[in-house]
Amino acid sequence: MASAKADARLLSPAFVPTAIVIGAATLALSTWWLAADALRGKPSLAAGLGVVRSELWLADGWSELQTSPEAAEAAFTRALRLSPMDAGGWFGLAWATGRFDWLNPTASKALKMSYYTGFNRGDLIAPRLILLAQVDTTRDVELVDLLQRQVRLVLTRAPELKGAIGQAYRVATDANRRIIEAEFKDANQNIPE
Repeated sequence: MASAKADARLLSPAFVPTAIVIGAATLALSTWWLAADALRGKPSLAAGLGVVRSELWLADGWSELQTSPEAAEAAFTRALRLSPMDAGGWFGLAWATGRFDWLNPTASKALKMSYYTGFNRGDLIAPRLILLAQVDTTRDVELVDLLQRQVRLVLTRAPELKGAIGQAYRVATDANRRIIEAEFKDANQNIPE
């Protein structure tokens, strides 16, 4: 008992106030974090509150995509500033900026970055392939290479996604259809209906 009193006297006089400040700051940060999570049903509010959380900006971008591509583009851009290696963010930006004009250099660059940052991301393979098939690849050798590699990947390593190639083929430009047909011919397989 006497040693406890002696140890208490060795503490700095600033210890207790500092511990209180650190505890209050931790409580405030935890409350802020949980409040943003509680607002996930309202993505714009959640992103605004959790301003440094890229996943909230991504959710906001996807929620805005159908009604306001410009707002979606801004949300995806904000998410990518916070997390530049997120392939899903790049895919969202490509989708938001390229919906009406694939001559837009932002859209093609964003689509490329989506592949470069997450080529094998299973959740993106099918939707990204469908989007890529709609892009005018005649002016961009890099996009042609990405289309060939993605089709080859599905044929060799992810046959369960062959249906996505069929969907991509149906919406593809003529040039991209020829690329897909060539990959299937090289693999001695038929394009799924």
